[in-house]
Amino acid sequence: MFIVIDLRDHENKSYDTVKFDLATIKQLQDKILSRFQIGIEYQQIYDSKNSRIDLLNGSLEGVGLKDNETLILKHAELPWWSQYKKAVGIAMKAGPDRMENAKEAVKLHMRLLEKGFFNVYSSFNEFRLENHYKVASWTDGNTELMREATRNHFLRQHFKRGADDESDFVCRFEARPRDLGGSRKNTLAYVQLHGEKEETKYNVKCHHFGSSCNSAKGQSPDIKEFFCYKLLELINVGAHAQFILPNKSLGDKLTGSRTSMYIATKWCDNFVPISHIEEEDVSADILVQILLLGTFLFIDDLHSDNCGQWKGTKEAAIVDFMPRAYTSYTNVKKALLDNSSSVYWEAIHIDALEKCNEKSRLEMAKECLKKWDLLSKIEMANEQIKPEKDRMKRQDIGFKGFNSPTEELDQYIIAVKENLTKLTVMLNEIDLNELTVK
Repeated sequence: MFIVIDLRDHENKSYDTVKFDLATIKQLQDKILSRFQIGIEYQQIYDSKNSRIDLLNGSLEGVGLKDNETLILKHAELPWWSQYKKAVGIAMKAGPDRMENAKEAVKLHMRLLEKGFFNVYSSFNEFRLENHYKVASWTDGNTELMREATRNHFLRQHFKRGADDESDFVCRFEARPRDLGGSRKNTLAYVQLHGEKEETKYNVKCHHFGSSCNSAKGQSPDIKEFFCYKLLELINVGAHAQFILPNKSLGDKLTGSRTSMYIATKWCDNFVPISHIEEEDVSADILVQILLLGTFLFIDDLHSDNCGQWKGTKEAAIVDFMPRAYTSYTNVKKALLDNSSSVYWEAIHIDALEKCNEKSRLEMAKECLKKWDLLSKIEMANEQIKPEKDRMKRQDIGFKGFNSPTEELDQYIIAVKENLTKLTVMLNEIDLNELTVK
């Protein structure tokens, strides 16, 4: 029996027509799946009078089909498409209903993607690609979307570890304690992947220029922020960091805008912020380490809750920061001794710095550079962040200051290495014993 299948949309517009030679209902369903990419559970068949045909009655003859008959095929999710398009239209315009409809559009977009809807109707997919990331940008700061994006990120890792299903996958969330501060949207995630015996706690937040309490849309990201998280991790000053980016190849509907990128850092219970260090325990060594990194990695916002030390050590710790403009220092010694970043600190911290003479600060800096081996770690960090950088470039994600994340990061690294090289030479050439102790 020959049957003609005519694919149509909700307005009865024809998209594709094909003739099949069939013997069974199963063959009809399989050919529709192969040709039109509509799953069997979403195939809706109508006759020329627009009456729905029930395919569950066994044979082609049993459902009343005739040779050379033309049947109309529609995707079962068509009614949701109309609602999605309406929500997008409202969200694209300024007004009190924008945020509510943007959230609704993202949810409907997720549903339609899961059902394979956009693989069927080409013009609908074009509409999605042209408009959806603009709508999703208005919901980047929504904690629910951040959590779903985080779950998808770690679920992919779970299956990469050899899991067959989600039976031993855990990704649960808790609100971040209010007393920890911070203006960016954030959440705590507890994750356990295939083969792991316990949960790992992560602090998940928007990148520094992403959505905040004051801006739902956010700004373009800064590649230097991602790089510095990895570099600080490699020198044991920062926590382990992962980056949650859009994944268009997997139809990732929850990180679909160009600002919705998140940073997940492994929670460290042994972090002691400067603000929690008793006055008698304030160490100039820790403060010098933080200022050195702030100055030569060009990172800012190092206030007393973002930096400190690892409990029981004299090792600096930085858990949050803001990237800033970089430059080539003409006088690296002057830059090293500059205390401008200490404006974020309390008087007791500034007093501790002032009691630390020039000779001691130079000695501390020399020891830190040796311990951290920053120049080689820069190359390691650049290599480790390459997958994220390449994905950003492929997806044409806009970046602050440059069109390409590769160009931006390369220029930044050149400046950092140049300054560190000059600093190392200066510290090696200077005779610390000849310095006057202030």
